[in-house]
Formats: sequence, C-alpha cells, structure tokens
Amino acid sequence: MDRNERFPDVTLAEQKSPEKANDVMTKDTVVRIRQADRTGCYVTRFRIIFLGITLVLLIITLLTFIGMYFRREETCGCGANQVTYDKPNPGASQQDNHVTGINQSTPCACDAGSTSAPTGQNPNLHKNPDASKIPPWKQIRLPKALVPGHYDLRLKIDLTNFVFSGSVNISLYVNRSTRFVMFHRSSLLGILEKHVRVVPLGRFPRRHIKRQFYEKRYQFHVLELNGELPVGSEYSLQIGDFRGRIIQNLRGLYKSTYKTRDGTERALAASQLQSTDARRVFPCFDEPDFKATFKTTIIHQPGYNALSNMPVYRSSVLTSGWLKKEFLSTPIMSTYILAFVVADFKSRNYSFNNGYEFRVWAQPEAYSQTEHAMDFGIKAYEFFTEYFNISDVVPKADHVAVPDFSAGAMENWGLVIYRDTALLYDSEVSSSSNKYMVTLIVAHEIAHSWFGNMVTMKWWDDLWLNEGFASILMYFAMDNTYPEWNVFPTQVVEDMFPVMVKDAMVTSHPVSADIKDPDEIHQYFDVISYCKGMAVLRMMQDFIGWDSFRRGLQMYIRKFKFKNAESYQLWQTFTEAVNNTFIIKEIMDTWTKQSGYPVVTVREVNGSYSLEQSRFLLNPEEADPEDSNPFGYKWYIPFTYTCQDSPTEKQLVWLNRGSATIPKPSSGWLLGNVDYMGFFRVNYMPDMWRKLVDQLLLNHTVFPQANRAGLIGDTFALSRAKMLDYEMALNLTRYLKKEMSYVPWRAFLDSIEFLRGMIATRAAYVHLQQYLRNLVAPVFDLVGPMDHGSLSERYLRRIILGIACDVGVEKAVKYAHSMFKAWKKYGTRLPSDQAVLIYSVGVREGGAEEWDFLWEKAHSTSVASERAMMMESLAQTQKPWLLWRYANWLFDPNKIKQQDVRLVMGYFTKTPLARMVALDFLMSRWKDMVNSFGHDPFLMREVIPTVTAFVNSDFHFRQLKNLFEETPLRVASKATENALALARSNIKWMKTHYNQIADWLEKNQT
Repeated sequence: MDRNERFPDVTLAEQKSPEKANDVMTKDTVVRIRQADRTGCYVTRFRIIFLGITLVLLIITLLTFIGMYFRREETCGCGANQVTYDKPNPGASQQDNHVTGINQSTPCACDAGSTSAPTGQNPNLHKNPDASKIPPWKQIRLPKALVPGHYDLRLKIDLTNFVFSGSVNISLYVNRSTRFVMFHRSSLLGILEKHVRVVPLGRFPRRHIKRQFYEKRYQFHVLELNGELPVGSEYSLQIGDFRGRIIQNLRGLYKSTYKTRDGTERALAASQLQSTDARRVFPCFDEPDFKATFKTTIIHQPGYNALSNMPVYRSSVLTSGWLKKEFLSTPIMSTYILAFVVADFKSRNYSFNNGYEFRVWAQPEAYSQTEHAMDFGIKAYEFFTEYFNISDVVPKADHVAVPDFSAGAMENWGLVIYRDTALLYDSEVSSSSNKYMVTLIVAHEIAHSWFGNMVTMKWWDDLWLNEGFASILMYFAMDNTYPEWNVFPTQVVEDMFPVMVKDAMVTSHPVSADIKDPDEIHQYFDVISYCKGMAVLRMMQDFIGWDSFRRGLQMYIRKFKFKNAESYQLWQTFTEAVNNTFIIKEIMDTWTKQSGYPVVTVREVNGSYSLEQSRFLLNPEEADPEDSNPFGYKWYIPFTYTCQDSPTEKQLVWLNRGSATIPKPSSGWLLGNVDYMGFFRVNYMPDMWRKLVDQLLLNHTVFPQANRAGLIGDTFALSRAKMLDYEMALNLTRYLKKEMSYVPWRAFLDSIEFLRGMIATRAAYVHLQQYLRNLVAPVFDLVGPMDHGSLSERYLRRIILGIACDVGVEKAVKYAHSMFKAWKKYGTRLPSDQAVLIYSVGVREGGAEEWDFLWEKAHSTSVASERAMMMESLAQTQKPWLLWRYANWLFDPNKIKQQDVRLVMGYFTKTPLARMVALDFLMSRWKDMVNSFGHDPFLMREVIPTVTAFVNSDFHFRQLKNLFEETPLRVASKATENALALARSNIKWMKTHYNQIADWLEKNQT
C-alpha cells in the first residue's frame, strides 16, 4: 500500500521558512583634521576613534533590534506569557510527577507564527488573511500537518485501586512541514513530560522538544520542537507514561459494578469513547478523519477477561501474577470506535463457516438471557454480508452487556458495548416490546460495521451518515428475519412521527449541521440525526427503488472502504447508481441542509388539483422573516397519491421546489403520501377531509396501516398549527372503535397524549377521559387481556389494556388489580406483555406497602428488563410524598444508577401528578442536577425536554427561563433553547385551542 493509500483525504503542501536578515559589515575609518593655527575647539585623533566606535556600536545595536523584531514572526522571544507546568517533585510518587496543573497564561499569538512555519500552513492558501494569525491550538480542528498511521497502545487496568496507566507510540507522516506536534489529551489524563519524545523513523533529522503546553479549551497538548519536521518524513510520537482514574462517570474508561445473587459486588471496566473521549484514555488524534491502525495490549489482574476490538494473539502471565493480553492490529479506523472491557463475564459463542467469530457476553447469572441476541445476531451478520456483498473486515465481533452505559449501545468495531436492557432478553419475563427493542438495537449496531466503521463521516456535521443509514438498515435486517413483525409501518409511528414534532419547531437544525464547537457534538446525537436522517433516506429509497438503493450502497462502501466521506460523495455515488436519472445531490440537499419539512396542500382549481408546498411550523409566527436559508424552505418533493377510483394504483408527481398540478380523476377522495414514505404532511380542503373521514368510517382497511396512522397524525399536527380545526381531527378518531391494528392506535395515543398533557389541570380533562373510555372500551372487549398471538397483535393488546387502565375502564382495572394482588401474595407469574401495566395499577391503587414491595422486587431481580418495568411502574403512585422520595433518590447511586436517571425522569411523565412533581423537582433542584449530571452528554439533554414537554403557563415559563439563564448548561444548550420555544408554543396553544376542544368534548360524551 503506497503512502497516498495509507493517508487518504489529505493534500500535500510545502512550507518554506522566511529568509534570515543579511549580515551587516562595517569598516573602520580614520579621519585626520587639519586646522589653521588659531584658537578654537580641537578634535583629537583619540576622540575621532572613540566617536567612530560608538557609531558602529549604535548601528550594530539598531540592526540587532531590527533582526529581533522580524524574528518574532518566526520564534517568539517573549517569556511573560510562556505556559509553565508544575515541576515534578523528586520526593513524590511516580503519579505525583505527572502534569497535574497548568498555568492558565495563554501563549501569545506570535508563538504560532502568524505568517510562517509553526502553523504548518502556507499563508497564501488562506482565503481570509486573518485566519493565519490564529494559532492552530486556538482552532477547533487539529491541523493536517501530521497524520497518524499506527498506534501501539499499552494499558494497565487496576480494578482494585481503579486507576489505569499506559504508554503509546504513534507513527506520524509529515504532510506539511511544522515544528509543532499537536494531539488531543483530556485534562483528566496525566502525562509525565520527560517521557515524551519525537523520534525519526528512518534517516530523518532528529528533533528535540523545546517546550510543552496545554490548550484547555480544545484539549490540545502541544510540543514545540527545536526545528521543523520536513515534508514527507515519518516520525514516532512516543509518550512513555500517562495515567488516569477509573470512575463511574460513563465516559472514557470507566467503572461499572453489579451484584451477584449472594449480594457480592463485582467491578469491571468498560469504555465509551464516542465522540471525543478517546483522549480521556490515551493521547491521540481524536477526530474521525485521522484514521489509523491500533495494536492494543492490556495488562490486568487475574480473574477477569480482557476484550478489545481484535482477537488476542498472545497471552502471558507476568511475574506479578497479572495477565498480559496482546491483541492483533485493527483495520484502519477512527479513534472513537476503539474499545476495552475488563470483566468476569461469560460468553455464548458461534463460529461462521468463513471463520468469523461471534460472541455475546454478560454477567454469568445473565448468560441465559443472551440467546436471542445470539440467534438474531447470526442472521443479521449473514444478511448484511449478502446485502453489501462485502464481509466484515475484523475477524470477530464481541457484543457485551454492561450494567452501566449512558447510551443504548455503541458500535465499536469488533467490540460492541450495550446497556444490559438493550442486549439481554428473558423469554419468561421480558415483554414482546423488549424483544423488539433488543432486535432493533442489535441490528442497528451490526449495520454500523459497514456504515460508520468501514466507511466513516469526515467530521461530526455529517453524523447522520452513520446514524441515519444504520437506522434504516436495521429495519431491513429485522424484516428479513421477522417478516411477520410488519416493521415498516411501525417505523412510521415509532421513528418518524416523534421527529416530525421536533422538526416543526423553529429551533430545529438541519440533518447535516455546521458544528463549530466540540461541546456541540454530543447535542447532535438526537432524533434529527437518527430519525430524520433515516426518514429522508427511506423517502429516497422509495423514489429510486429498492434495487438502485442497494446498488448505490454497495458502490459507496467499495469506493470509500477504510476512508472518510462527506454527504456530497454519497449523493454522487447514488446518482451513478441510477444512471443519472436523478441528480440526487440537488434533490437531497433540500432535505439535509435546511431544517424543517413541508406540508403539501391539495386544492381543487379549475377541474384539477393544485399541489402547493410550504414549510410546516407548529408556530409559523415565530419564524425569522430575515432567515437567509439558501433553499428558501422549498423542497424537491416526490408526491405519491392514490384515488378512490383506483385505490391500489400509486402515482407520482414531483414538486420541484414549487407547485404542481394533477388531473382530477373523479369526485371521490384523493390520498397523498402513499404508505407515508415521504417526510412531509398533506393537508386538504374541508370537503376532501370529510370524504376521507367518511371512508374511514365506512371501510378503513381501504387505506394502508401507515396511511391510517398518517391521517391521524397529520390532522392533529395541522390542528395544532392552526391549519385545520380540531373538530375535524377529533371527528376522525370516531372510526377507531373498529380499528384492530397497532400502528393507527399508536399514532392516535401519541397524538392524544399531547392533549391530555396540555389540559390535565383543566376542567375539560374529565370529559377527555370519558371520551377515551367510550372509545377504547369496545376494542378492549374484542381484544381482551390474552397474552398470545403475533407481535402486532400482542402490541395492540398491550396498548389497549394500558389506555383502558389509564382512563378507568372498569373491566381492565379490575383485571390488572386482581393480577397484581395474586402476584404479590402468591408469586403468580404475570403475562410478560402485561406485567408493566399490572405493576402500574397495583402501585396506583395502593400505597406505601405496595410501592416498597415493588421497589424491593426491582432490586432483587437478575433480569434487567424486568427491573426496568418495575422502576417505570413506581412512578404511577398517586401519593405525592412517594413521588418526591423517588425523585430525590436520583442523587443516590446506590438506589438509582446514573444510567437510569433519564429513564426514571421519563417515567414521571406518565401521569398528571407525576408530571407536576417532576417539573417542580427539576426547578427546585436544577443546580444539583447540573452539578451531578451536567458532565453526561446524553442525560440532561434528554431529561429537559421530557420534563418540560407540557409547560403551558407564563409562570412556569419565566421560572424555567430564569433557571436556564442563571445556571446555563453548555452540554444541553440546544435542549434548553428547544424547551423554552416549546413552552412558548404551548402557552399560545392554550389560548387558541382550549375552548374549542372543551366544547367538542362536552358535546361528544356518548
């Protein structure tokens, strides 16, 4: 492999140093003065010589100062702002000799060389001449002067003292001449300076380190050398000693614990490096496009297994009794997918015919719960290998369930790490929704082996390339294995509808976002990147066809294997895949580079239907009239439709950033966005809406499930945006008494949940509960509380029983309460799909005794999904003091793990009382929440919108605004901004819609 292949996506540039000033030569001059014999002032020969020497000295001094002035452009001579380090104390321990404190003085701008070599950049290349004056360590990205090729990493992990130490050698290729070596290092990672060296690999000039300093803002460790590293040379950056602590913060290399059945606590170490936490574990070039290979060695205590991305090729026992595991080198990959686990887990193993090893790891007592992940994982790897026509590059895949994990899972190449509820499934206890979720997450993570690991986005602004594709591909694998699950309509209500609410706010962001600050990266791991990314790809797959979509993906993987890519390169590949039938970039840029989405309004004009597009906003009055969006909030829309005359014939017309006209086929209904494949809403004139409602009441099965759900979702969203009367949306729901499919019911319950949350403290809430009782009771009578059938049937029974118990359908409440009492008294096994509902009714109808009983059961079970169901049900109590006690336990990690804090806060949104307690708790303990959980990039970002979703009073809005301003939370700044925007929207909604809804509910009680 030549150098261009080893270091892709890098351009070469040569930098020449400024020339030195010319030497100045002087010549002695003797002056002899003859004078007439007269009185006056005489100048002696001695005085002439003295004056000449003085003049020469003045000239030399002046030239010296001039030379020093110009040399500042190359090497700063000032010392006042030099960064200094705490000096090692000879009498201190080895750990004390690490860099533990940094003088906060900042290197002056001339240290960078505003026009010369230190930046490693030719100033003539800068479009903005001022950019060259910014030191490279004051910029968000590492310069491309040095490119890593290989890491030789050694880690010693101590699970007694919970510390780690290590060393790393990084081979570097010099892409542009520079005398600064910059890499990432967290301030939590200590380095002993005397063990840092830069060594030539071959016959290249030796360089010594003049000084080292740390830029805290961007976490750069900077070495200034005594000379430049020449273009084309190769060096080894050797860091012989770094150290850190292993703590329970769920970032970097962190501590996790679990208890065995006999109550013994066992510890383990696991890693989470995405997106910028590899630097917490070892010094590195911690950006996705600095791909390299990694050879890892882990030294650990006996009694544990050590895992990393690749198989172990050599294992030995050291004289200390510790074990040394040496792993094969990885393929070329990004730092954020490197991974480590040291634990006493047990694995379930499988070998494919080609030698590929697949293992699922868990606590020994949870081994039986790994069977489903193993069975489905085998099928998923086989499916994706065939789908892409490329095998996974790493020779093995370990999937590990750890007790503490901030996200759901992480796709580290060859070592995928999950929270236990995302990987483990117990057929005796876990529900069908648990099985569905485990299947979905495993499929998502395996898809990342190709999208994300093999081909990676170039920078985090294209995060959606990783997550959007994994989110659509996971459904392909699920449908291939379980076609009876009907996953594609489910995709609409579980993934698309929730993100369409967020994307209809003015505070939304484009799928492909411009990330300018490292602190912003985690905030883009949201539903826009995942679910909207998936939705727009789903739409593209529909209009180019399944075969072209697959062909484009195969071409893309082959073209950018082991490389980094940007979205325009993806679109170019798909354009080639469809033989230029579509210019994909032109179409898809309107969906990925501007926020929001359109609503298409269908109007009858002169015997035809006019299709007009506009941006859909829940509060259009909040839009910025001076928004300089280059696309003008217009989209290329593939509008599909069917008509009453031929309901199975799907037709397509394009709205090319404007409007379109289609012929009117008959006097019957027209249905737009067939199967809800497009990421847009459709609005009709009132007469057409009435025809669609009449069809639902007459025979709703004429419309596909996804469209029945779409009609419900669209009517409620359009009503919320004041584009349709709520009367129309509520009238449409009357057909649900005959609806026997999960997907439309899910769409209705999600839509009506907004109304329930908004009017929960108003008089109309009683009428809403009564309307829902009348609507759901006949369906409950039909489906009953049985615990069998297909996944879709089980899903339907679960949500019908749930809403029936919530609104007080007497048969449902009696059934659930009797089941809870039998379980509590006799230990009767509960139907797994109904367990969470039965626990909830028992707690809701009971008091402290029932609550404490369920709490103890939750902490004695070894099944993570069962514990999660019990923890959710505890928030259903109607005793305020129990809710406050539960909320305050969030700060006690012995009672509630940090990874579960955001889940518990989500459980508090299920009842009006719990919602009020959660909001009061957030506001009264905001500073404690920030101090305790502000470091977690996911936790507070999810807690804030969850708890504040139904804030609809000026009083609470002002309180929240003051809290967010007085104690800002940088890692969740977008979440706080969105929460305030939604609260403003909710306040306006109450003023606009409450009376109309209250009147309708009062008139429709039977």
